[in-house]
Amino acid sequence: MDCMKKLHLLPHRVCESTCYVNGLEDVLAWKGADYSDFLLSVVGGMAGFAYLRFKRADPPCMVYWGANPKYLMKDLATIIGFEEKAVEGRSFEFMFSRLRESLEKGQPVMAGALDMYYLHYYPDLYKKQHVPIHYVLVVGYDDEEHVVLVHDCSHKGVQKIPYEEFEKSLNVNVPGMSKKNTIRAFTLPRKLPSEFEVAKKGFAHKAKRFLNPPVKLFGIPAMRKLADEIFDWDNKKCFEHMATYATTPPLLPKSFENSHGMRFWQADVLSALGKKYETRNWVDASMLFRESGEKIMKLCEAALRQDKERVSKILIGITKIEERAYKLLKQA
Repeated sequence: MDCMKKLHLLPHRVCESTCYVNGLEDVLAWKGADYSDFLLSVVGGMAGFAYLRFKRADPPCMVYWGANPKYLMKDLATIIGFEEKAVEGRSFEFMFSRLRESLEKGQPVMAGALDMYYLHYYPDLYKKQHVPIHYVLVVGYDDEEHVVLVHDCSHKGVQKIPYEEFEKSLNVNVPGMSKKNTIRAFTLPRKLPSEFEVAKKGFAHKAKRFLNPPVKLFGIPAMRKLADEIFDWDNKKCFEHMATYATTPPLLPKSFENSHGMRFWQADVLSALGKKYETRNWVDASMLFRESGEKIMKLCEAALRQDKERVSKILIGITKIEERAYKLLKQA
């Protein structure tokens, strides 16, 4: 392999807990788009709901209050109009050659899921705890230093990851979410949609999928299903998963002020853009999502007590509130 180096100088947005979309935001900003914090996260599917059951999984019942990044990118591609090209499940050598090709063509590459255990710039996790759910944007590489150069949503500037640790970090299989050695490159449309266009199309798209999802593992139908089936749960880890993924996975929450399932993010985006673009339904929906987020905090508290009856009751309330909110978004 020829000894080479490459670095694309992109703007970088530091925004905690948005790793699954942060790299795309940097690429879009590089090409002139200006979208508010968390807009792409929430229209792409975060602040969502999924209820999965697999007998052989650990835990066998899993509740997610966000979106699978794999499908989030597909939804954002529909909303914004970009094309995504992914390499997944291949050898590291094959993936890395494609990564270098993309960088040479002027396309920074999103990498992940990767394991934060191998990221030295997270000292609390480095070589201490496996967290295989992170994503970075690869903006360059340096064969002399044997490092990839990345943007990370929680850090300013460019971070360096040694090739050896980059390879180990990408050796991750997260069932249903990511295969090992996954990267994504984006081809953008000539004319990027405005913030208002993304918000209008994005919230309508999300409302349709939440109210009438293609499968009943997601959205309103999944909430109703869980409210009925929670009484059959007998595994403590299932209840802990419900609370953890409403907060900041993979750490079980010790307090619940951040256990709002990202509803406060969604409420803030809707309120700000509703006022900015004089769209009353967005403002009204934002108040409902704020109320829903407060109920999710109480639900998480009940979940860690394994209070099935209270979890079911609160979840029925959340379902009614969010059904009203998404009907407003669908009409806007």
